[in-house]
Amino acid sequence: MDRVKAHRYGALDSLRGVCACMIVLLHFRTLGTIGGLPFVQNAFLFVDFFFVLSGFVIAASYGEKLQAGFSIVRFMGLRLGRIYPLHIFVLGIFLLFEIATMGVARNTSHQPFAGNYSLELLLANMALVQTFVGPEGASWNMPAWSIAVEVWTYLVFAISFRYLGRFIVPTAIALVLGCSLYLVFATDRYLNVFHDGAFARCLIGFSIGVITYHAHRRLQLEPPRPFASAIEIAVVVAVTGMVSVAGMGALSLLLPPLFGVAIFVFATQSGIISKLLLAPVPRYLGKISYSIYLVHLFIVYRFFNMLEVVQRKLGITGLVTSVNGEDLAGPTPLWGDLLSITMLVTVIAVASFTYSYVERPANEWSRRKLLGRREKGVPTGLLGAEMPATEGRPRI
Repeated sequence: MDRVKAHRYGALDSLRGVCACMIVLLHFRTLGTIGGLPFVQNAFLFVDFFFVLSGFVIAASYGEKLQAGFSIVRFMGLRLGRIYPLHIFVLGIFLLFEIATMGVARNTSHQPFAGNYSLELLLANMALVQTFVGPEGASWNMPAWSIAVEVWTYLVFAISFRYLGRFIVPTAIALVLGCSLYLVFATDRYLNVFHDGAFARCLIGFSIGVITYHAHRRLQLEPPRPFASAIEIAVVVAVTGMVSVAGMGALSLLLPPLFGVAIFVFATQSGIISKLLLAPVPRYLGKISYSIYLVHLFIVYRFFNMLEVVQRKLGITGLVTSVNGEDLAGPTPLWGDLLSITMLVTVIAVASFTYSYVERPANEWSRRKLLGRREKGVPTGLLGAEMPATEGRPRI
């Protein structure tokens, strides 16, 4: 089988950044038009895009290496070196906040080191097993549930690439079918799972990513530019529509295959939307997407705390409004949208800092220790995906 030519998937990097920003908007609930869009309200489904893309990238960068004898221990070390330092850093920030608020009276129901912020769950988060222990629900830095299941999925596929290399696609298909049936019959939430069933959810997406990479490699399709633009637009419309209507229902199970189609299409980056995604701003969002994803929830929580304090101290009403037991920001839709934009810009600014001073240095240090050399300019992204710049092999 011929290898695909050396190629950097910049458009996919950018899509990862866009999806991370959608998840920020999802978690910062407001009375605004932006927060009320079904596309934003169902943005939790973009985590499955990350899973599919990670499967695509790992298959491309390590599939053959693992099959040829690359150390599984070293592979897992590289993966942990990629995702763990920032995870621990952000977890440490949550911990410091819990310590700082001990004994401080606050007009919230949150109590330090209780419930989802217990010390037992802190240890589980540190060990990346929080989705396998404790009560149903996310704990501490909620988005880290996906990092936890991703680590164990790495191990499953590292072993599969090594010992089932020739049968990796049938194995991935079997995992998609088996895990989908599990989510249908053993849960009532389909893809809206982040504790019980979360591992199966990750295996579905990652497996589809592996299948997508092998299809991309074998077919090597690159349609003429006018057709490529039309196909890209059709895929964006399909994804937007499906995310908007799928929600937490059975239709959500169609999203991972659809994301696989989107990755297959944008891997060629031949159309007009790819051209837009290759602009500097989307590319930068893709580069810092992992930081955006991991740091955003702490900032969202503290932003709400700040609004509550301002509202209480100045006697202003409407900065935080409770609707059906949920806190929403903004006294009017316009203010809600302005706050959403402010929040997103703030998260991007903080993520730029953590990327430059935590994520990237830690990743480079771990690669030097494990590979014995410095690899400059290794592109990285959400959930630990990176692709070494190897001759004749695609990189992301």
